[in-house]
Amino acid sequence: MRARRRGTTALVVAVVVVGALGGGWWAATTLQSPAQVAANAAPPPPGDVLAAVTLGELSEQITARSDVVRASATTVGITLGADPQSVVTEVSVPPGSELTAGASALEVNGRPVIATTGAFPYYRDMVEGDTGPDVEQLQRFLVSRGFSTGGIGPFGPQTARAVRELYRAAGYEPLEREGEASADAPPATTETDSAAATEGEAAPAAPVAPKTLVVVPRSELVVVGSLPGVVSATPGLGTVLTADNATLTVGEGAIVAKAKVAVSVLPVLTEGMAVTLVGGDGTLVDGTLGPIPAPPTGADQAPEVEITLSTGPIDAAWLGTNVLTTITVTSVAEEALRVPARAVTLHADGTATVLRQEDDGTFVDVEVRETGRLGGTSAVEPVTAGTLSAGDQVKVG
Repeated sequence: MRARRRGTTALVVAVVVVGALGGGWWAATTLQSPAQVAANAAPPPPGDVLAAVTLGELSEQITARSDVVRASATTVGITLGADPQSVVTEVSVPPGSELTAGASALEVNGRPVIATTGAFPYYRDMVEGDTGPDVEQLQRFLVSRGFSTGGIGPFGPQTARAVRELYRAAGYEPLEREGEASADAPPATTETDSAAATEGEAAPAAPVAPKTLVVVPRSELVVVGSLPGVVSATPGLGTVLTADNATLTVGEGAIVAKAKVAVSVLPVLTEGMAVTLVGGDGTLVDGTLGPIPAPPTGADQAPEVEITLSTGPIDAAWLGTNVLTTITVTSVAEEALRVPARAVTLHADGTATVLRQEDDGTFVDVEVRETGRLGGTSAVEPVTAGTLSAGDQVKVG
């Protein structure tokens, strides 16, 4: 019994010793003095701030959007018909395409909107037998297209025939309605009527056939100042036309870009400033600002003004598009190495240097000429060719 107690005591002592050692190790690794806590919380020693050398233009620029249109553009209204709703069912001449006189510009509710020329829009539906300035304008247009109307005056049978030819050339049939009975229709006769006439009796009056009259709804004609022209904007397929969107824009002349510029930047713009247009496919077109308009005045002044740009040739595929436009307000350098201004050290002897990082992390002084500075960026060139290139890392500050 005594021997077992000794063994048990030894085991307990060993466990206590091991526990004490383990607790000491845990305390040493987890418990820290205030000085140790402060040291661990301190930020790491500062490293070098680096910036990459880039190559490009150093300039101050303003961005805007430009509409690409014909030099002379006319926007005309499309008259809504009598139907409860007017829906574009076909865009016959899409933006960028040529619209000729007599062609259907678009189709609304399955009916054509024929492009015509004239001095004023049509103000009523015209029908055979009508007279007036609108009829005469239509007749002059028909004659200009090579259709005979029998003269300028009443809407007679020859004008009706010319209208039918105009519509058929556009791929449609004109609307018609039943008019009053025609006295010119040949009377219908029967054998009984002939016998009665032979015996001297008056033949009964024959039924007179009603006359079919050609109708030209004003909603099927749109008047443009002159044609042919190029469609700049038209309602899209499926558009429900309203008084606000029922318009057609047709242009003539060269393709030009017209920039929409915020009124607030007008004071810094001058005619001749360089601009660059960016097409949807990434194509660039360079140009300059045209005359700068005076800022608008009044309580209802618009937030933007339009400035026509002078550019090189613009692809016809751009017609009707709205493209990104960059206006260069100040140009310090067209093609230069660019570094942060804080990376350039100016010395008392008038020289300037930058610190370029080597592959091993060390730095070497590279003497440069500072050719310009704008907005915290410097344009530089190395005094010794090849000592500084785009992609190099320089120390800032």
